[in-house]
Amino acid sequence: MNQFEATFTDISDWHKNVHYSTGGTRSKYIALEPETNDEYFFKGSKETPKGEIRYPTEFWSEIISSKIGQFLGFPMLDYDIAYDSKHKQEIGCLSKSMVLGSKNKLTEGKTYLTGFNARYNPDIDKKDYTFQFICNALTSFSLDCYIKNIVEIIIFDSIIGNSDRHQENWGIITKHEIIHEKKLEKDIVSKVEERSIYRKIRRLSRRFFTDDSIKSEQILENPSLVVKFEVKHKLAPIYDSGCCLGREHLDEKVLKMLNDSQMIEAYIKKGESEIHWEGNEKKRKHFELVKLLLEHYPTETQKFIARVEEKYNAETIKNIIDNIDVNLPKDLIKFKLSESRKQLMFKLVTLRIEKLIKLL
Repeated sequence: MNQFEATFTDISDWHKNVHYSTGGTRSKYIALEPETNDEYFFKGSKETPKGEIRYPTEFWSEIISSKIGQFLGFPMLDYDIAYDSKHKQEIGCLSKSMVLGSKNKLTEGKTYLTGFNARYNPDIDKKDYTFQFICNALTSFSLDCYIKNIVEIIIFDSIIGNSDRHQENWGIITKHEIIHEKKLEKDIVSKVEERSIYRKIRRLSRRFFTDDSIKSEQILENPSLVVKFEVKHKLAPIYDSGCCLGREHLDEKVLKMLNDSQMIEAYIKKGESEIHWEGNEKKRKHFELVKLLLEHYPTETQKFIARVEEKYNAETIKNIIDNIDVNLPKDLIKFKLSESRKQLMFKLVTLRIEKLIKLL
């Protein structure tokens, strides 16, 4: 099988952790793979407050974006096709959880932004959600090494036309390690004292996953024992990128756009990034934002665009899109993407990549 083909999995009989909140406006839940008990996220398409499916093909945009991103060298969370006969939205995308039980956790961008500025309200202060604000927040947490990754995410969004890279659609994965260091001989510590110390260690360990203020700390519970927490982190792979590739257009509009190159050009030009730029209350167009990054962060920005140019192959992208639903069973053919929508997605991606490369 081609490495960029989307696999198909029937999760109808998987155990569902419906009591877990996964956030966002799309229909989703956590499901457990029966043999390994690994957690997976099933996502359908966006629903209205009344429960109507607003963009039926949005999950396809998520899957295609992940595969194209992988081909172009971006660090993507992988999305594949899932089917659940017992769910309102029978078809959707499936991704393995980025976190593993109690071993690590995902801290979304929102936590860092509000931690840096407690007065910041993501629901109200949308114009303050700027690239500079993100950089300052990361720097305040000694995470400025990830600024280049934010640049990379913006480059990727300009390729697919993603307009919804909000504060919960990027994050950092952290894990902690506990180091025990005895200062005196073990027999000096009574069994009662030792049990008490380790109970406190376990409580603090649990707090790590509920209290984002814990970064790294050292505790001296007893002259005989020092407990140190070490936190390691990495930027999460790019995830939640389904708000793209014309997913909001009905089939009638898709056909019109395919027959009118000016409509496609206008649609691409109109696309905006959710991430603002300081000094302008209005959102920036995708390529306007990339130009600003080229001016202020030339080394990082040029590197990512050059990588896209090096890997870009229109025929491969066409094959990824054309074959994205090839593994759907015949009895689910009604969920396949229409040929016209595939053609539009191909045109949007290739035109955007060509525009991006010309900025070098």
